[in-house]
Amino acid sequence: MVYRRLSRRVAVCAWAGLVYAWPPELGFRALGSTEAKGTGVRRLTILTRLVVLGSLLLGLIGNAQAARIGGLYSAELLVAEQSVRVAPELVSQALAQVLVKVSGRRDVTRQAAIEAAMGEANRYIQQFSYQQTNRPLPTDDGREVLAHRLKIDFERTLINQLLSDAGLRPLGTIRPGVLVWLLEERNGQREFIGDEEDPAFLAMKSRAVERGLPVFRPLLDLQDQQALSSGDAWGFFTDSIRRASSRYQADSVLVGRLYRSGGGWRSQWLLLKGQGQRFNFDGEGSVLQNHLGSAVDQAADLLFVDFVASTDDLDPGAVLLEIDQVNSIESYFEINRYLSDLPAVKQVKLQQLDQDRLQLQLRIDGTIGQLRGALGLNKHLQPLELMQPDQPGQLFYRWRP
Repeated sequence: MVYRRLSRRVAVCAWAGLVYAWPPELGFRALGSTEAKGTGVRRLTILTRLVVLGSLLLGLIGNAQAARIGGLYSAELLVAEQSVRVAPELVSQALAQVLVKVSGRRDVTRQAAIEAAMGEANRYIQQFSYQQTNRPLPTDDGREVLAHRLKIDFERTLINQLLSDAGLRPLGTIRPGVLVWLLEERNGQREFIGDEEDPAFLAMKSRAVERGLPVFRPLLDLQDQQALSSGDAWGFFTDSIRRASSRYQADSVLVGRLYRSGGGWRSQWLLLKGQGQRFNFDGEGSVLQNHLGSAVDQAADLLFVDFVASTDDLDPGAVLLEIDQVNSIESYFEINRYLSDLPAVKQVKLQQLDQDRLQLQLRIDGTIGQLRGALGLNKHLQPLELMQPDQPGQLFYRWRP
């Protein structure tokens, strides 16, 4: 089995950084107070610290669960020079990038309301800035200059309103995490791509950022080598792939096999979504970056389909439940489990999870008064009476873990 340029510096640096950055205010008294006396206690304290630190380390470097995505309302472009006014075509390009990230839909700019807004993209800008880079960029007159990175931040409320006008909803900041096992066939050998700076992985990561899709790569350490061979991964042996991926608690797993064909590239992909769904798709192209970017697009489309919501999807007979202060994915799952277990609730559908605000569509079997009564039994749900609207189909609560 061949693993290309596998480095263990990540684990060593992460361990050192974790020990160095351990917040002193957390202390270790619950594990073994520094005031305790006796060699045995001190040894137990040291051992317990190491166990806890090791567990946290594994959580930091080996977890591909749902992640909270930042920078959704910002876009970056490379430009040849700075200007006090950004060219309209650049603003439109940046706005399109943001709308794709926020909505989760590649076709968002084809909506009539969105197309009309592209002509006045400047009105959605909050601020912009430039940063010098070392990357060469050709100019229109044939010169080559060092590029500037143009960052444009758009106004969040205006973007959300634009999507609403088009009958769409933001996807939210919490997205499903994807663990990527990527292999390449070279000189008859099938190798895992194990370096984060490998052009293939960088190409995928770049497109994933544009789609707002959190992607992770395996450590490819000894444990991974023992759990999954390159042959099993290349052969798309699902059981082996799931067992090896379980270490990372991934929401979904993407396996790609990449090889040259003529003057271009070909690939086959396996996407394992959740616990039971499996999708296969192929790709080909002459430019590696575009080829792998297209694969990320297909994976993102398949993963986001359950989360992308239209305002037209809201059932007029449904109840819209909005809960704020939902600050973790664990809280979301706890709320979802609780609601799904209620006899009064027939169906729970995620509408939006943005920042700390959760919006759910509920189909109920009974009256909204019965639903309120059932929700009142949960000590973590506090009704916001002053925010209860006149519409009987909407409820507002605050989560208190």
